[in-house]
Amino acid sequence: MTATHAYKSFPQYVLRTPLLSVDFYKKFTSGQVISEQSLKAVCQDKIIREAIFLASPSLLFEIDKWLANEMADTKKINRLKDSILKYVSRLCSRCTPFGLFAGCATGNFDDSSSIGIALKQPQANQRHSRLDMNLLVALAQKIAKIPRVRTQVLFFPNSSIYQVANKLRYINYEYIGGKRSHEIVEVEHSDYLEAIFLRAKSGAKLDALVATIDEPEIALEEKQAFIEELIDANLLISELEPSLCGPEFFDQLDEVLHRLKEVDEIVTILKEVRGCLTKIDATIGNDIEHYLHLKTLLDKLGVSLELKFMTQTDMVLQTHQNTLPSKIADSVLKGLSFLNKISLPPATTQLKEFAREFYDRYGERSVPLSKVMDVDIGVGYPKGRDDGDVNPLIDDVALPTQQPKVPQHDIKWNSIQAFFYKKLQEAIKDEVQTVTFKVDDFKNLDENWDDLPDTLSVMAEVVSINGQQKVKFSGSGGSSAANLLGRFAFGEKKLHEHVANIIDKETQMNEGKVLAEIVHLPESRTGNILMRPTLRAYEIPYLAKSTLDTEHQLPLEDLCISMQGLNRVVLKSKKLGKEVIPRLTNAHNFSYKSLPVYHFLCDLQTQGLREGIGIHWGALAGEFDFLPRIEFEDLILYDATWNIKKLAIKKMLDVAKDDAQLATETTQFVEANKLPQYVFLTDGDNELLVNFKNVSSVRMLLNVVKKRSHFKLTECLFGEEGIVKDEHQEYYANQVVVSFYNEHRLHQK
Repeated sequence: MTATHAYKSFPQYVLRTPLLSVDFYKKFTSGQVISEQSLKAVCQDKIIREAIFLASPSLLFEIDKWLANEMADTKKINRLKDSILKYVSRLCSRCTPFGLFAGCATGNFDDSSSIGIALKQPQANQRHSRLDMNLLVALAQKIAKIPRVRTQVLFFPNSSIYQVANKLRYINYEYIGGKRSHEIVEVEHSDYLEAIFLRAKSGAKLDALVATIDEPEIALEEKQAFIEELIDANLLISELEPSLCGPEFFDQLDEVLHRLKEVDEIVTILKEVRGCLTKIDATIGNDIEHYLHLKTLLDKLGVSLELKFMTQTDMVLQTHQNTLPSKIADSVLKGLSFLNKISLPPATTQLKEFAREFYDRYGERSVPLSKVMDVDIGVGYPKGRDDGDVNPLIDDVALPTQQPKVPQHDIKWNSIQAFFYKKLQEAIKDEVQTVTFKVDDFKNLDENWDDLPDTLSVMAEVVSINGQQKVKFSGSGGSSAANLLGRFAFGEKKLHEHVANIIDKETQMNEGKVLAEIVHLPESRTGNILMRPTLRAYEIPYLAKSTLDTEHQLPLEDLCISMQGLNRVVLKSKKLGKEVIPRLTNAHNFSYKSLPVYHFLCDLQTQGLREGIGIHWGALAGEFDFLPRIEFEDLILYDATWNIKKLAIKKMLDVAKDDAQLATETTQFVEANKLPQYVFLTDGDNELLVNFKNVSSVRMLLNVVKKRSHFKLTECLFGEEGIVKDEHQEYYANQVVVSFYNEHRLHQK
């Protein structure tokens, strides 16, 4: 079965572009050096100033000192100029939505043959600003401690509680410097606690919880003190705790406060804060005084805050036209089909190792999730993690017990790696920078669509090279097509509808099973990327609040693990009697310093699935100075890449302060390595655009890499033309998120 038969594209795509055009960057770096006058002119542009302020207020304050001639230190000025150039580079080249640096908009595929997206001017874009989650969590905690508030709000049991013999264990947490620190705590089980937790299950006020202690000989003051101890120990959690799904947390907090008495002062300040945010969102290119006024309002609430972490902003691009021909989606699907053959599944995963340990220990028994995850009495997760020796208030389970080992090269040689090596050698011999793959190159390999998710998204770029339109395929991975889109669904109605359509298809393909959203806050600032609307009918709340009714929440105590055969782990809800498939509809890196339950639930999303589809050079990637561009028909599957050692730039570093000599040495370096004029300095997902014909840009690059032993450059595919243009016919970098669903699987259901 080919991709054409297995997968079908959704009718919508999501366009992502930077605030400023590629043409802006080319003009800005068109001379041999960027003049001080040009740098200052950029820093006086209202839109650029606000974009920089939202990313780094301290940088803008330094810029203003420089503009006012209040900075005399030459080294400091040069570092500042480098920083400005880096920010301009990102503003013109990086499509990842971030503040006002880049935004997104939902478009539609159609049957036209023309390719072109027409943007409105940057100042026409819409924006959505909200308070930073770190600030909101701190504010909610402060409010929750006010005595008159504590007596009015509802309390619920900590969602991590489970019983071990005559003890109760749970995850306690506190915020230290904005970071959430976790620890396993153990307390004696008692009938009192059981009655209190039962009463609090659907939410109960403090006086109602006090009344559950039906012991006349115990004074009322003692009963209340006991309940307050449970609250202080986080065994009882107030309704002011953050939620990551549903209405934005600011709205949830506001709604609770409007129900309470004697909090008029707080409500009034928050109303002013909301008005200030609304005013900020009315335009792009705000004066910084608006933000300083907002900070003044927030300071009245007594919460410590930094300007950098005061607000979060998403930008929705405004377009005159946002359609692409369906042939773009067809090209991406063709790339999926080709790469499917050469993207191999991993030999083992943490979940597979867990499954073996679970089966060895429990066989076919069904065991509560909480007990399985406890390393003292269960299996724990992942294998080798040692978070045992539970003692009250000492075990910080959020941190690994050992430093990670330096990764070793794992060379796995197979027919695919052999083919890549052959093509690489041909490119080196023929002195070419592009190799072409053909369908017949892997005709003996099968396509397997059974180990890919129900829906998936591909990040693509539509570029023009020598007058020919090509689609750059940047790979696909994850558990759902919605993961890249979920957090932006607040800002645009069409995007929210697109995400809902994706999730509806997944629900249809999993009839008889429950797709449940994982609701968990690892630490307060990550809430900024974890926030999303309510997307699924059921949620698994874990150390965070669900806004769904209790019937549609699947608490820890309801979930059990068993095995289907020797390899498949099954998570089941006791009350629903159905298999539960967890979902985390965002792009959080959940494996980093995460709690075992959260890590396990997130890994379970992709059980039996490949990690992704894309080009993998494997061990060859770091062993050669150059890797060629890989093309397949009208697709670019891999950018030309140069692995540069420090020795190669020694001469440039030696003359870095002299413009003329640096220009000469740069020309020799570029010619020796056959580099194009424009490249990216690539660090993982981060890319910094460099123009080798501009000394200021080269000097910025040298200052970034001068202490490294090596670094990676990749070709920049921005040509003289592009498919995304504004009203002045300036063209923009683009990324298009194309989403697909498994049509064959859907029809089977």
